[in-house]
Amino acid sequence: MMQKIKVFFQTYIVQQVLVIFLLAYFLPQLGSWLDWRDLNLIIWIYFLLNGGYALYFGWQVRQRGLMPAWLLLQPLVFAGLTTFLLDLVSVQYGYYFSAMYLILSLFTFFSDTRDDPDENMIPVENGFQDLKD
Repeated sequence: MMQKIKVFFQTYIVQQVLVIFLLAYFLPQLGSWLDWRDLNLIIWIYFLLNGGYALYFGWQVRQRGLMPAWLLLQPLVFAGLTTFLLDLVSVQYGYYFSAMYLILSLFTFFSDTRDDPDENMIPVENGFQDLKD
């Protein structure tokens, strides 16, 4: 039984889900307990840590060939936990930050095209014109 639990927590997606919950719940809660000012929470936790993780997560989803639907996980967890269930951030911040995390993860998901098969092909302008058999 313990071996199955250990293997379960060693899978990549479970580790990422745990990190997303850590960033969405525990860090804002820690900032609330430490009585951080709102500006510190916004800059350090929401912009830098969560935004940086959104960039990393989008890149990792592409590198590992996961479904793009996984990119919705971080914004949904952030909006659900931090905004609606626990009321750690205002509703406007919840919407805006969730949208920002989605855009950042989409940005890195679509920006790395080095593994596309047609990346190094020569473009043909106006089609093949003067080809003879």
